[in-house]
Amino acid sequence: MSSAWNIPVRDWASSELVAIPPETSLADAQSLFESRGISALPIVEHGALVGIISTTDLLRVARIEMESPRALARVWPPPHAVKDVMRSPVFTIDRGATLRAAAEALVAHRVHRLVVTSAGAPVGVLSTRDIARAILEKRVDAPLERVITTDVISVQVGDSIDVAVGRLADGNVHGLVVLDGAWPVGVFTHTEAIKARSLPSGLRAMPVEQIMSYETICMNVKTPLYRVAGHAMQMNVRRILAVDDRKLVGIMTGFDLARFVTMD
Repeated sequence: MSSAWNIPVRDWASSELVAIPPETSLADAQSLFESRGISALPIVEHGALVGIISTTDLLRVARIEMESPRALARVWPPPHAVKDVMRSPVFTIDRGATLRAAAEALVAHRVHRLVVTSAGAPVGVLSTRDIARAILEKRVDAPLERVITTDVISVQVGDSIDVAVGRLADGNVHGLVVLDGAWPVGVFTHTEAIKARSLPSGLRAMPVEQIMSYETICMNVKTPLYRVAGHAMQMNVRRILAVDDRKLVGIMTGFDLARFVTMD
């Protein structure tokens, strides 16, 4: 077991806690996700951590609205504030815990971030992006193929936006790889799916290529992890596509890097 990860969380977590009150509107939460480039927001009331909302929660609302707005109004009062869809309790980690312990918690709970606490009070966030930064600074040279997920959920460029939204939600993933044949040409993430809810149903029949993100990085499976992490951080992408002989063979997210830390 490597001692490189027995360093305290406080050395790697963000020192700025971007939190919102329970009455924040879903639209304002979405704006914060987009402007800050983040995918989750802790919800704090009177200094206490009461919940968390992520793009996954907004996607769930968006899918219901897209499929049947009337049904949403009947069986679930239309959510307007984050308190209506937030999840609780929130997974936390003490700022004095080790980075390895944080990675183990991320993997155990299958989440991409933990709220960092000090004496029980929320003071920051440790995300899988911070794990990537640690891997870069520690110059971890294990190959990309050590950590990739080979079961890649994808859509073809000609599949409809509605099909992509459904596959994204059903697969319980943060992004799909958009393929042109066998070659990756883009991604369809929670961001694109949430924006799609404002489109008329006729336009949602358009090919997913019309609104997919082109922010993709393809790297050879032999690339060392520190270099992969560096590219991901510099280009601000959440997933790296692993290729071998011009063929997509897997995908790596920050969650896969956290899993690596628990095993290293």
